[in-house]
Amino acid sequence: MNINHLRYFQEVCKYENITKASEVIHISQPSVTSAIKDLENELGFQLFIRNGNRISLTPEGAHFLEMTNDMLLSFDNFYSKAVELGECHTTTLRVGIPAILGTFFFERIIPVFEQQNPNIHLTIHEVPTITGIRMVNDAHLDFLIGVIEDDFCSCNFKLIFETDLVFFSGRDHPLAKKKVISKDMLANQPFIMVPKGSYHYKVISERYKAPPLNTVLYSNQVSTIAYMLKNNLAATILYKQVFEKDKNVCSRPLSEPLTAKIGIFWKKNIYVTNAMKKFIQFTKTIQA
Repeated sequence: MNINHLRYFQEVCKYENITKASEVIHISQPSVTSAIKDLENELGFQLFIRNGNRISLTPEGAHFLEMTNDMLLSFDNFYSKAVELGECHTTTLRVGIPAILGTFFFERIIPVFEQQNPNIHLTIHEVPTITGIRMVNDAHLDFLIGVIEDDFCSCNFKLIFETDLVFFSGRDHPLAKKKVISKDMLANQPFIMVPKGSYHYKVISERYKAPPLNTVLYSNQVSTIAYMLKNNLAATILYKQVFEKDKNVCSRPLSEPLTAKIGIFWKKNIYVTNAMKKFIQFTKTIQA
């Protein structure tokens, strides 16, 4: 039984579609189909019921998926422990972080962590928090740095720090003269919203349902947002650290504060390697 075939089977179950699974794992669709057929021939029972492009697990297939998940998790933990036996082993950690958070978080992580830990290399992936949680659970990321919410209990997590979201505008924006920004003040102002799938989109959409925001741009590109702010084309609400060093952008507190808990997430029930432990420990030193 080929362990790669088991991973293909796991991905097909996740997407309930062989073509989609093959795209995600970058293996040709015929190869994935062949792997599934080989598994079925070896096991002596059918794994899937096929209905056009959609497939669903047979009862036997559902039980086999549970066994496969347990076995692959055990194997991955075994592999992680095995590679640590080499004293000079170089480890790569895949870290996800939302684009907006990354604007002020990168400088706090890179290159400091790698200077302190030359055998640990970080690869950074820009992903929204909600998407990143799914990628951690699917083992496509080792860590996510994002916003802690109650419905993210599917992962292990630790708090790094808390921060506030504030109102940002250009210096000549009409609301720049206000000391505090209320909900009603934003009703008719052109507004920049971050895209769906992010913590920002969720909390701001919920907070400002009525009266609704006059959203003119959806973007998580800080350079684009900065251009809109400095030219008084729109305003936005972001973490207070994003533009704190920019003298051409004005920040004001919200009358109803929005506080975000920034944390680090990793998958449950996995072997936490020495490299992972060092990164978790390092995040405790990061200040807001």
